[in-house]
Amino acid sequence: MHTETELKLFVALQDFDSLVKTLHNLPSSTDCKSDFLFNHYFDTCTLQLAQWDMGLRIRGSKNHQEQTIKTAGNVGSGLHSRPEFNVTTAEKTPNLLLFPQHIWPKNTDLHTLNNQLTVIFETNFTRQTWIMQSNNSTIEIALDNGEVIAGQKTKPIHELELELKAGKTEDLIGLALQIANKVPLRLAEQSKALAGYFLSGKVPYQFKTDWPVQLDNAMTSQNRQLKSHLKIGLNHWLELEHYLEHLSDKVNTNNKEEQHIIPNQVNKYAEYVRFFNQLIHCIQTLQALALNDEKLTSRLADDQTTAFITALTKELALMNQHSGLSAHPHHLESLWRYQGYGKFQLTLLAFLY
Repeated sequence: MHTETELKLFVALQDFDSLVKTLHNLPSSTDCKSDFLFNHYFDTCTLQLAQWDMGLRIRGSKNHQEQTIKTAGNVGSGLHSRPEFNVTTAEKTPNLLLFPQHIWPKNTDLHTLNNQLTVIFETNFTRQTWIMQSNNSTIEIALDNGEVIAGQKTKPIHELELELKAGKTEDLIGLALQIANKVPLRLAEQSKALAGYFLSGKVPYQFKTDWPVQLDNAMTSQNRQLKSHLKIGLNHWLELEHYLEHLSDKVNTNNKEEQHIIPNQVNKYAEYVRFFNQLIHCIQTLQALALNDEKLTSRLADDQTTAFITALTKELALMNQHSGLSAHPHHLESLWRYQGYGKFQLTLLAFLY
């Protein structure tokens, strides 16, 4: 058993070539290795493992196959830390008896549970990997390009993972910031497994909550709640991103006449506008909160982040001018193209950790 500490980041497909070049040129990085990985994720029809916050898969490549189970851990702001157990296998279905007995809830009937397992979804992707040293830390970099498949539904995978093999989490985030200086990236709160569960339709997506934090004009850098507020705000930022992506699949932005014909589509469009506005408000409030710490303010003052904040302000002005009717999914994607978008997220993450 070992506990994975990973930082997951989304990258646009059009940036893959630039990202590969950047990763090749990183100091102390090894030569790139490439492999195709297939992954079948298992659970019962009632999703018993998901209810226990466990993820079970069989992963295979050209030369190796193993069954893996991840147990409950911590996920927040793109950082994923979960205990993981791996067992080499040649079988197409898992054998739960091969995992340590202590990981299961008391009185679990493993034989019955094993017989109830079925494939819920799969992920197939090409993975390019590098190993590099950052300060005294060893970090594995994995660039994945493929798709999640659940029945007839698919979702693309364009993801960069940085896994801490040895060393400090701050070096992991520092390396991500170094890469983000060259290529647009953004934090990925959602794992491939969670994306698969949502895509399967067996786990409905639910927006968690509105952001409870209100900016206090009297807040100072000595306020002990600053980091707590920033953490809540950053997590809400990522949640809003995810929800807007969910809504964008249901919004037709090219045919306004059709929006007037289909009431449900109009409702989804109005909801998209409302949450896009929330996203802008959330980021601007985080920027205002950051002013309470001189070091954080200084870190956010680089040209790329400043350009992103300027674009955000223009976007809000445009929305106000047109009563929100300018908010379309492609506007969110254009914000993601600013390198300052992901750098803002990672700078906040570095401050928190």
